[in-house]
Amino acid sequence: MDNSLPPADELALVDRELARLDARRSQLLARRAWLLRVLYAPAPSAPGPFPSAPGARPTASGPRPPVADSTPRSAQNVLLTLGGTLLTIAAIAFTLVSWGSMGIGGRSVVLFAVTSAALAAPVALLRRSLVSTAESVAALGLVLMVLDAYALHRVALPETDGLGYTAVAAAVLAGAWTAYGSALSRLRIPLPVAVVAGQLPLPLGVLAAGGGPTAFAWAALVTTAADGALILWTRPASVRITAAVGATALGGWALLTGGWLSLTSPWSGAPLLLAAAAPTLYAARRLPPLAVTASAVAGLAAVAAAGGLLRPAVPTDWTVPVYVLCGLALASVWRLSAATTGDGAAEETGWRLPGGVRLGLAGAGAGVAALGVVWALPPVAVGLLGPMARTTEVWSGEHAGRTLTSYPGTAVLVLAVAAAVLTAVPRLWARGGALALAWALLTALPVSLGLPYAATLTLQLLTAAAALACAVRPGPLTRGLRRPEPAEGSGTPEPPTSRPVRTSRRPTPTPSNWPG
Repeated sequence: MDNSLPPADELALVDRELARLDARRSQLLARRAWLLRVLYAPAPSAPGPFPSAPGARPTASGPRPPVADSTPRSAQNVLLTLGGTLLTIAAIAFTLVSWGSMGIGGRSVVLFAVTSAALAAPVALLRRSLVSTAESVAALGLVLMVLDAYALHRVALPETDGLGYTAVAAAVLAGAWTAYGSALSRLRIPLPVAVVAGQLPLPLGVLAAGGGPTAFAWAALVTTAADGALILWTRPASVRITAAVGATALGGWALLTGGWLSLTSPWSGAPLLLAAAAPTLYAARRLPPLAVTASAVAGLAAVAAAGGLLRPAVPTDWTVPVYVLCGLALASVWRLSAATTGDGAAEETGWRLPGGVRLGLAGAGAGVAALGVVWALPPVAVGLLGPMARTTEVWSGEHAGRTLTSYPGTAVLVLAVAAAVLTAVPRLWARGGALALAWALLTALPVSLGLPYAATLTLQLLTAAAALACAVRPGPLTRGLRRPEPAEGSGTPEPPTSRPVRTSRRPTPTPSNWPG
């Protein structure tokens, strides 16, 4: 072996390395002894960086306390979930298929006994603080109760209608699970499952009775109202979340059905929409985080109901203007709620609508009006781009070919109403929108009314002249605008108010009263 160091130097190097390894081994052994003493000590002690007595070993006198389980909580939950799922699959297979020569009656007896044991076991498990295990066993018991209901239908009530029996069984199970979850309040599964079961009785009962879409929508709406009561007046978050999901699904179905009925059968859809809007608006008042969204949904339902009732009484060309007027009437709630106060606060009036509710209602009405304006834009596009498709001479004094002959003439009325409403709003953005809508109205007017070429040219020249005049003298457009309120803490001086300015009582210094 060829070494670069002399044998004496290499021997000294090896000795130093062995001494360092021995020191490190002693340090690790001391650390191990301290860890064992901490794990198996009869009473907890404050941990230190090193053991106080090196070489001391844990005493064997007296029973050792159980070692804390080092398995992560998530792993325990996964194992318990898998175990409960496997037991549930086994119970379903046992009930639905067969087990030896045992009939459905014998399986029902066995299921009843196993269900009773599964429902009673969580009581003992909770006393030992085994909450996760109790949850798994309780979930198995709930599934077994569903299988018991199926077995009861197969054995005792085979001739009963399936939908009707399911509705009754869902109601009974919802009540039983509610009582079970209330008795064992530490379990988190029974109450949300009871809420899920409570969504089924009324809709399934209506289907079993042969009810149509309207009756099913009313059943869904009543169930949604019950879910709203749970959201407002119950404490557990899991129950409120489950009820919110159910209310969203069933309430959305009821609203969609009401909107469809407002187009096909207005006198059936309007009561449904208004009945859906009332609890939604109440929920918006009680739940400030959802005030804007819930009130917007309620406002849209009210507009659809009112427009559906008025639509059959007017000609077809007036359908969109009717909905636009209903939307603008709803948007006026924002102004009416703060009509008597200059700062926009609704507390001084009799309406007392929260700001989020007013914002949602006004947003719903404004959204309907905006859709009406979009519907009225095709004549504007034709009036603006029509000369580009000219087939005759430029100075011939004739219009280009008509491309929009059957569009309703009420489109200009929608533009005029929207422009007038925005003019009444004392905001700069509203005046700008009103100016744009006025230009769109004057551009669409020749197309909608079929004006001759000379009148169209005159109107366009007057429009251009009016735009130039407004650019030179914008005073009439900005009249009545509110000044923006200064932010707190900024150096912007406050605008003058109507209150009298308090002046100093000291006399103004004049040469006659100067000192000396």
